[in-house]
Amino acid sequence: MLQILDVGCGIGGTTRILAQKFPDAEVIGITLSSSQVRRGTELAKEKGIENVTFKVMDALAMEFEGDQFDLVWGCESGEHMPDKQKYVEEMIRVLKPGGRIAVATWCQKECDAFTPEETEQLRFLYEVSTVRT
Repeated sequence: MLQILDVGCGIGGTTRILAQKFPDAEVIGITLSSSQVRRGTELAKEKGIENVTFKVMDALAMEFEGDQFDLVWGCESGEHMPDKQKYVEEMIRVLKPGGRIAVATWCQKECDAFTPEETEQLRFLYEVSTVRT
């Protein structure tokens, strides 16, 4: 069975969309907020979506085994993470070899290029984004 993880899911909007898009998959959304877990669970139940589960969990210290998920999705959660490198490393850790990761985050900068310091700070992302086989 396909396993999908939505990291920093909030009340689960994208989690529910993923669950509807992949009805035969097990879809798990994680957030730090128990109230968001409750609301996400209520909304999924209202929509009759049964292949989704919401959990309270720290994205920087996930309780999942490594190499577990076929797809790891992080939509508009990275900007809230105090340790961006750990955020990416944890998502890569739980991703199965050959799996896919999708990250979308708000980051705006008014300039033409990164400074050398910023380039160095982002180097880890380029290093971990290579395909795992």
